[in-house]
Amino acid sequence: MTTDRVLLTGASGFVAKHICARLLKEGWRVRGTVRGSAKADAVRAAMSGQGHDPARLELVTADLTEDAGWRDAATGCRFVIHTASPFPKVQPKHRFGLVDIARGGTLRVLECAERAGVERVVLTSSVVAVYVGRAKRSQTVFGEADWTDVDGEGAYPYAVSKTLAERAAWAFADKHRLDLAVVNPGFVLGPMLDGVPGTSIDLIRTMLKGRLVAVPDAAFGIVDVRDVATAHVRAMTVPGAVGRRFLLSGGTRSLKEIGDTIGRNDPKVARRMPRFVLPDWLVQGAGALSGQVAPIVPELGRRKIFDSGPARDVLGLELRTADDAIASAARSVRERFDA
Repeated sequence: MTTDRVLLTGASGFVAKHICARLLKEGWRVRGTVRGSAKADAVRAAMSGQGHDPARLELVTADLTEDAGWRDAATGCRFVIHTASPFPKVQPKHRFGLVDIARGGTLRVLECAERAGVERVVLTSSVVAVYVGRAKRSQTVFGEADWTDVDGEGAYPYAVSKTLAERAAWAFADKHRLDLAVVNPGFVLGPMLDGVPGTSIDLIRTMLKGRLVAVPDAAFGIVDVRDVATAHVRAMTVPGAVGRRFLLSGGTRSLKEIGDTIGRNDPKVARRMPRFVLPDWLVQGAGALSGQVAPIVPELGRRKIFDSGPARDVLGLELRTADDAIASAARSVRERFDA
């Protein structure tokens, strides 16, 4: 059995490509799953663009909704990093609308990992599995012991799916004595490895196009994608990582502050950045009509702080600041798209 191979699910994602590059840089062989040949070609091109040896990268087809391919994908792998999860730009109307694919896909991967005898699984979750649905509480600092209330006010489909998928993973790991570590990033920004933007980078692109004159009073914990990748790779091997959740945030910034940071770092685009903060009542009214806006409403005026101490103390990770992540994302978008 080969002992230096890592199975990386959802290898074509923004975060996953950075994880893949980090693994290859550190000498691991990577077997990545994708949903089709076009995505496989994009991953290969991105890794080649970073100067990595394509001989150590194998890409196979597997879909979270189907059993086909997963057992073979896990066979011969020492570790599994599971990043694949549905993240639609438009949320379904029902709050549990994404649960089946997220939870079912996670359990499918864990079952194959357990059968293959892998040493450890690292799961990509999110801070939305930590704080959502608790808007009525005065708490502003959240840590690894906190969980989203999937039945609470403002619990939206993506957050519900990430929460229930992570809870299912912990239950499976406990039952089968499978070593598991979980990474819970905030809003992920930072440089792109190719011209395929993720959902978070789309926000920066929209700002750079000058399409967001006014924004809601909403704030997010922000983390650099390079730190997210490092956290996954370290959580894979550091002994103390088993059984832990690692919340990642380099600082909390509002939408207006994100634009201000971009403008300070690149005065040429400052005039395109958001200039006004929308009144809460207007956002609340829009939320009643739009499923995309509704998740923002409970977060209006809330500045959440995420405790990243375990990532520092256990994984030895020194996070870049939120402003560094924002600036590098904007710079990357301008370089890639001549924005």
